[in-house]
Amino acid sequence: MRALPIIVALMLCVGGVATDARAADVASPPAGLMWNKTGLPAVFPLQVKTLPGRDHVLTLLDVKTGEEALAAYIRGGAFFRVLVPPGVYRLRFVSGKHWQGEEALFGQGADTEVFELRHPLEFETRGLGIKSGHIVDLRGRGMEARITDQRICQAFRPDLPRAKVPVREGSRAVGPDFQAPQRGNLRARYCG
Repeated sequence: MRALPIIVALMLCVGGVATDARAADVASPPAGLMWNKTGLPAVFPLQVKTLPGRDHVLTLLDVKTGEEALAAYIRGGAFFRVLVPPGVYRLRFVSGKHWQGEEALFGQGADTEVFELRHPLEFETRGLGIKSGHIVDLRGRGMEARITDQRICQAFRPDLPRAKVPVREGSRAVGPDFQAPQRGNLRARYCG
């Protein structure tokens, strides 16, 4: 009977350890957009290249207001691209190994790193139909980032009628069978 209190005490201790482990073991969010607070459409490309072993939370901070504009979750080493709203943003990265929720991110301590890019990045339309974004490569030494431009070029091609359009003799008027193009194709490709 003396062993019963010891067994109960051990079970409570083990149960408490298991409960603490479960509380710290929060499932990380899926990779991609977490939220967009701007109210603007996200249409400009941002690609981030990372090494495996550490996940990242990317936050875009509006240069004019200092407010958080957008956040995304990046799995270390996996392909990552997100579309962002137009504007000029500072990019802040928080990286770590053990996700602890959206409030604490990866927690505090030596295992968590927080850094911002030195210069803000601009996401805008350039020229006619070119959406200008960036590629941020974090695979270099330390937290140095290599930044290159990335562009999406767009062209609209209307679907034109394939049949010949009847025209009255001696006139430039279009015949009754003519129908204006109803649809078109918006073609987009990465062009730089």
